[in-house]
Amino acid sequence: MRFSTAIASTAALAAGANAMFNGSMVYETKVLTEYTTFCPFATEVVHGDMTYTVTEATTLTITNCPCTVTYPVSTSVVSECSTW
Repeated sequence: MRFSTAIASTAALAAGANAMFNGSMVYETKVLTEYTTFCPFATEVVHGDMTYTVTEATTLTITNCPCTVTYPVSTSVVSECSTW
């Protein structure tokens, strides 16, 4: 399974994810075969025991997997009023 942070909200809806509830925030955990994220500036990305150094804005793809990623899932309440 590939994962891109650009589609995190879509991936959060995917079947087979494990959801955890922590206070008012819901988290999902996925085991991935590849992890892609966009770094808008120089930074270091630490995943597991590996540190990836990014020297400029780039799309970083981690292929040294499996990668276990836990991230918050955005939720919202939608109400529809049919009359005013």
